[in-house]
Amino acid sequence: MIDPYIIKQLKELVDAVDITAFPYQKGNSIRIAHMVIRRSKHGYLIYDCKENKKIAETYSKTAAVAWARCNIKGFKHFDQIRKLDDEIAKHHTDSLFYKYTIEKTDCDVKRETAEFRLDISLAKTKEAKANLMSFLFV
Repeated sequence: MIDPYIIKQLKELVDAVDITAFPYQKGNSIRIAHMVIRRSKHGYLIYDCKENKKIAETYSKTAAVAWARCNIKGFKHFDQIRKLDDEIAKHHTDSLFYKYTIEKTDCDVKRETAEFRLDISLAKTKEAKANLMSFLFV
């Protein structure tokens, strides 16, 4: 037999959760409450459906979702999000260059240097994404 007190607490907990604040994918866009995130050639575009205008453009999906969440919650961490997104863009581009260098070079010294720098860029990208994730759970 299930305790009625537990059922009541569970119902209150479920009713307290704002379901519109959870991101979900619909078609080719990600929706969070009244915000829509769409992929473009150069990154991700963030639209506000209430005001019917584009709010921002980011390089990474993580930054786009963090931007939309902060906008919905009313937080003003946009400069920090932009900085972390720029860091992800830089290190991702560097990683592509290092991978190409590793693939194409015949010089062992260049290959080893590129492998070392690739490891650093991948670690910096992972760190920046982890910092962006902290904005998602605010």
